[in-house]
Amino acid sequence: MMQEEDAARPPTRIVPVPLQMVSAYLVMEEGVIVVDTGYPGSEETILEKLREAGAAPEDVTLILLTHCHADHAGSAAALRLKTGGRIAIHRQDAENLRNGLQGRIRPLNLVGRLTGWFFEREAYSRYPACDPDILIQDELDLAPFGVRGRVITTPGHTAGSVSVILESGDALVGDLIIPSVLSGKPGVPFWGESREEIRESVRKVLACGPERVHLAHGGMCQATAVREAFGR
Repeated sequence: MMQEEDAARPPTRIVPVPLQMVSAYLVMEEGVIVVDTGYPGSEETILEKLREAGAAPEDVTLILLTHCHADHAGSAAALRLKTGGRIAIHRQDAENLRNGLQGRIRPLNLVGRLTGWFFEREAYSRYPACDPDILIQDELDLAPFGVRGRVITTPGHTAGSVSVILESGDALVGDLIIPSVLSGKPGVPFWGESREEIRESVRKVLACGPERVHLAHGGMCQATAVREAFGR
């Protein structure tokens, strides 16, 4: 009976939404989850991509923020207003969302040190504040939102960073992994709370057995490439 029910469900579709310097994602099954929302003013681009994919704004069941930085949470308030989707974020990043602040970014490498000043400017660090509807503590089951998968905690980039693990074999990890500027291989982000915590979170994602890993900066890469890059 369970196999028949799974066969009757629509297949998982993951639709990237290229925005200013970042990509949001639509995860589409029986419901539609928007993963991240770009800088302020990105909501119309997301809605346009949603319609191109054959869905309507009212089909959005959840707006999931992988963390509180402005390029991921900037259009959350506007998108909730236009879709009615509920906003979810981890408890550790919720206060920044309520205040419309991304918080201080800590460089983890040379690129982070050279560019941090730019992204800490008010134009790139503040965004419309909003109260989240759902606070994530440990995990969030996505089945009530019409998607087969779960949200897990993957701190390191921010204290409250999370990733999406789907039964389709896909993982969406926000800024947990960033392509290296020199090699293009998966690597640690330019900024973060802890390099070791990031590596531990990557190991946690890989332990879930994904085949494909979708990055907010850099598109999709195979999980095998992530394993090679991170030594797992």
